[in-house]
Amino acid sequence: MRAILATLTLLLAMPVHAESDVTIENRTCCEDQRKSAALSPEAAVLASIPEQAVRMSGVLWLRLDDNRTARIVDCIAYACPVDSVRRHELVAWWPKHRQYVIDVGLYEGRTAFLISERDGHLTPVFAPPLLSPSGRHAVAADLSPAYGNGLQIIDMETNPPTILEVKTMPACPGAGQQYALRPNPVWLDDTRIGFEGEPFFTNDDPTAKQVLRIIDGKPEWEC
Repeated sequence: MRAILATLTLLLAMPVHAESDVTIENRTCCEDQRKSAALSPEAAVLASIPEQAVRMSGVLWLRLDDNRTARIVDCIAYACPVDSVRRHELVAWWPKHRQYVIDVGLYEGRTAFLISERDGHLTPVFAPPLLSPSGRHAVAADLSPAYGNGLQIIDMETNPPTILEVKTMPACPGAGQQYALRPNPVWLDDTRIGFEGEPFFTNDDPTAKQVLRIIDGKPEWEC
């Protein structure tokens, strides 16, 4: 009976498709597809915490305290209106903070959130964050000028984590044009974040200093 109820729960959680999505591809099945699935970031995370997280098709389950579960259901393109499409992927588990990191793919753009193993509290962030070396802070950056959300600093020593959005740009004397931050944040040490990669705008100064410091919990641009 328990197995039947579990199966019914799974079926009820899945989106109802308007029609079958069948596409004929000019490639063989199935070893290459199996290898690709095994190499996905989520597959590695799931394999590392098999007692805490499991995926079955479009449903992701995460273990919480007090014998509870967080259930996350995908809604894919042909089952949802365009503005409701969401694909959830477990991309990290932070044992020190007891937080699951979920990347959310949208029809256009992305978002993300942290889920606390303690109580299931959901903390929305712009993109999957990167922890500082000590884990004291994290940075979430979704910097695409087309549909990016922006830049956030996250204090991981509060419960729930505290989010601070960075809305300013670096303005060091002598720097050239900077319409946007470079796309890849990198922790230089425990309080400094650099931004690397090709500028989004061809006329932006690729050598302009883009280093953000966290001083007393507040972000400031360093020159």
